[in-house]
Amino acid sequence: MPPMTRQPLSADPAGVLEEVTRGYVLLDDAVTAFADADEVAAVAFLVGSRTGLPSMVVERALGAKSSGPATLVCRAAGLGANAFSAVLRLRRRRLREDGANPAHVLADFLQTPMEVAHGAVAMMNETEEP
Repeated sequence: MPPMTRQPLSADPAGVLEEVTRGYVLLDDAVTAFADADEVAAVAFLVGSRTGLPSMVVERALGAKSSGPATLVCRAAGLGANAFSAVLRLRRRRLREDGANPAHVLADFLQTPMEVAHGAVAMMNETEEP
């Protein structure tokens, strides 16, 4: 049997979201691929579609000086540790974070209860509504 090769993800986040929705691509794999390609808008689109937050709100969370907002939106989206690690790498490249220890941020992510993350996202969504 020939080895299986992975096809690269589409550059279109909406197309990738459709593949995630249909179960052809795992959300974590899609987020990891876009984060490693430094595609913040695509990561924000995918996370926003899972949390109900507008992409712009997710982009602000991903770009915040503190890792807290990114932790909350990614946890609420249901990302796993590997996908969140890719988001941390994205943040590190963009923000040049020197003070945040990635191991501590990842531990905080894993220890954040889903209920807390969903509550925080609901509050973010309320503050964005006109």
